[in-house]
Amino acid sequence: MDREECILLVHDLKTGSAKDPYKAIHTLGHEGYLDAKPVIETFLHHSDPSLRYIALNVLTIHWNCKDHAKTCEAFIHGDSDLDCRRIGVAGLGALFEGTRDSRILGVLLKLFKDEKEDGSIRDSAYSQILYVLGKPATDQPTAARRLDYKSDVNWTWIREAQDLVGGGA
Repeated sequence: MDREECILLVHDLKTGSAKDPYKAIHTLGHEGYLDAKPVIETFLHHSDPSLRYIALNVLTIHWNCKDHAKTCEAFIHGDSDLDCRRIGVAGLGALFEGTRDSRILGVLLKLFKDEKEDGSIRDSAYSQILYVLGKPATDQPTAARRLDYKSDVNWTWIREAQDLVGGGA
């Protein structure tokens, strides 16, 4: 896709004339067309959860926009849609991969340890804790199934994350 086509997609998103806004946002993300950022950001508050999801996905997973860390947290704690909450968790992992950031680890540990939290959110939080710690993807459990907390969780790594946070997480 060339620059002109990206400009047309942005125009269509701005004017509401995009035939498939989800596909348009994803395409702009995949193409790395960062000039679309202000338009894509408008979809973070859209009534359609799939459009909120893809907007945050592009901004965090595709483009690594660190200025959307707080947006991830807002999605985690305030979005009514489970997929949007999960992309908030995944976005934090992507933005802070390998940083060992104690504040982010604290957010993720709280989700992981909350037994009242949805299992898919807890599982995602565990995976993202490992990303933030810098653990290789090959050492992580598959996301294709729910975690078995006895056999799939590396509790030594959880303690490592807790130590970085200060043990209180």
